[in-house]
Amino acid sequence: MDKNMESGFHISNLLLLESQFKRINRVQFNEESFANLLPKIGVAVDVHGNQIAVTEEVTVSQEIDGKTQFSFFVKMVGVFERIGESPLTDGEKFGRVNGAAIIFPYIREHITALSLKAGLGPIILPPINFTSTQND
Repeated sequence: MDKNMESGFHISNLLLLESQFKRINRVQFNEESFANLLPKIGVAVDVHGNQIAVTEEVTVSQEIDGKTQFSFFVKMVGVFERIGESPLTDGEKFGRVNGAAIIFPYIREHITALSLKAGLGPIILPPINFTSTQND
């Protein structure tokens, strides 16, 4: 069997570490701004040998007339393991780009589910290009 087929990274664990939600009783709905919500994203990477722990935090809020209508904070960690001779040797870069990109859809889904349960309607965050954010 080709060794390249057995090399790379796999996710060994994905955990929700923290989830916070807050809304006021009478939210002013601004559906147009839902489409323009810009998440604040933080990524921390911890490399230990062949294991890479990627912690990702996402904060989303909407403010109208100086009053916060709702806010979300979600923090997840993904633990990745390097298998074989991966051509990608920089664990820090893998975590900030690939690891963060793998975790983000789970955070997006969590925020969407919370927004529906809170009666806000579906808040669906846009996909993020972590390659371009790494270069900023």
